Amino acid sequence: MLGLRQRLNEVPLFKGLEPREIDSMFDLAEVRELKAGQRLFHEGDAADALWIVLDGDVEISKAADDKKVSVLAELGPGSAIGELSLFRLSTRHSASVTAINAGQVLRIPVNSFRKLVAQNDLGALKVVNNIAHQLADRLAALNEKLLSEGRKGLSVARSELRRVVL
Repeated sequence: MLGLRQRLNEVPLFKGLEPREIDSMFDLAEVRELKAGQRLFHEGDAADALWIVLDGDVEISKAADDKKVSVLAELGPGSAIGELSLFRLSTRHSASVTAINAGQVLRIPVNSFRKLVAQNDLGALKVVNNIAHQLADRLAALNEKLLSEGRKGLSVARSELRRVVL
């Protein structure tokens, strides 16, 4: 487990955390193994955790109105999934996540994390700050896409924004 704790230093969400602060996050977490093709969660499932991809790759997908599934993204090691569940009152996932290949994920329960934030735990507050920076970067990228693609970009940006915040 020591190697796993050390690998968390490389996760962007944990940037700037001291070793004891990473230990605090790790103490909340559980590691899960995924097989290729295994669903981590389905669109509409309860959003009760922050997930970190440790090994392997996952696919984020969403069903359209016509039941056709669209792949929104592929994420690899170090990527966070479900980070908005830490802030939103909505308790359902807006997309499905499936392992592309065998891998490992870290699950941090939302309620446990929120307790740390309520206690002004410095490590948890650093994670919140890192998430805020990531969301700001995503919004800036959407703004650039909107400006560069004109009216068509507006439609694309709206779609992207819904994917990010829903």
